[in-house]
Amino acid sequence: MRRLPIVLGVLAAGLGASACTSSASSVGTTTTTPSESPTTVAPHVNASATTLSPLPSSGAGRTATLAMQSALGHGRLRPSLHYVSTSVASGVSTTIVGDVEQTAGKQTIVVSSGGAKVSMVIELVGHEAYFRGSAAAVEIVIGLTARQSAAAADQWVSVVPSDSVYQSTAAALTVGSVMSELTLSQPVVGARDVVARGMPALKISGAWTGNGITAKDHATGVLELTRGPGSLPMSFSGVEPRNAKTSRFTASFVMGRWGERVDVAPPAFTVPLSTILKATTTTTQPVVV
Repeated sequence: MRRLPIVLGVLAAGLGASACTSSASSVGTTTTTPSESPTTVAPHVNASATTLSPLPSSGAGRTATLAMQSALGHGRLRPSLHYVSTSVASGVSTTIVGDVEQTAGKQTIVVSSGGAKVSMVIELVGHEAYFRGSAAAVEIVIGLTARQSAAAADQWVSVVPSDSVYQSTAAALTVGSVMSELTLSQPVVGARDVVARGMPALKISGAWTGNGITAKDHATGVLELTRGPGSLPMSFSGVEPRNAKTSRFTASFVMGRWGERVDVAPPAFTVPLSTILKATTTTTQPVVV
């Protein structure tokens, strides 16, 4: 679930900017790096890790935590899944539709506010990610500077693990990384029997951390699981209340179509992100007297 504290002016200008970006083939130079852009808080994702919430010693919290761990463990073993993620903060909504497998995935991201809307496609194949979108979408989602985003716009850009934006770009693009984003933190409370999507389910509540959210933010999450042997996660919803630094942030994650075929292949032609960054960065030369 991408948490995007967005410079609203970037989004408001996104539609007009994307129309003229493709003609801007000559991009000036500037002494900037991706880390200077404040537009994105990169979620921490480790696709190969199994993130487990600490286990209470006894009681309903222990039972609920075991149920959560079991369902997420079953989910990690599935070959693929489909999901839809939505989030809202400061009047800006983000919708992500993804199809992922064990080592690859693809997602379409749409960010909108009022009448303005930008979109981006991201793919992951093995250890290399690829993105394509308008200049405004690149600046908002990937977190590059305006100059770098203009150079990257409307072409497939490849991102490798050594690039500083790799983890945030590759977020939620494998089955394992999706399961990691659904883990509740302690205190996890007892599971309640509910009916979700017309079938018996368990609803578990707990603290929500990660994705730029810490325990000090007092965010809470709710995870729904199917019942019975081979239990799987069905949905997640989270709320971070407004505080002195951030506005109220809500997010939801709905998944299904487990085991569907996912076809992801590297784009035919790509430009390395490192090439774009090098082309948009100058080195100050000493003055020759």
